[in-house]
Amino acid sequence: MNIMIDRITKMENILDELTMVVEKSDKTLNELADSCKNLKTLKKYYESQYMKDVMADKRNEVPQDLKRGVLSEDAVYTLLTDLFELSNKMEKLSKKIR
Repeated sequence: MNIMIDRITKMENILDELTMVVEKSDKTLNELADSCKNLKTLKKYYESQYMKDVMADKRNEVPQDLKRGVLSEDAVYTLLTDLFELSNKMEKLSKKIR
């Protein structure tokens, strides 16, 4: 009897934990999906206007107190790389789940 109760309790805890993780993951994935429009906007900027803004910054035409991490090549490149790696991770995880 004790073994059965322990097993049911253990499985209930696993169910609760997975339910919470899935709910949080679903919320996060929805936020990521909603931000894809912004990602397209950032990519277009990086492909067109970015270099003009970088040059303007080098000529001190951009206020020095303005937050401008977007003008560093590393920030956008790192974001795009992280998103690519995340998509690969999601693909692998999807295969494990199924």
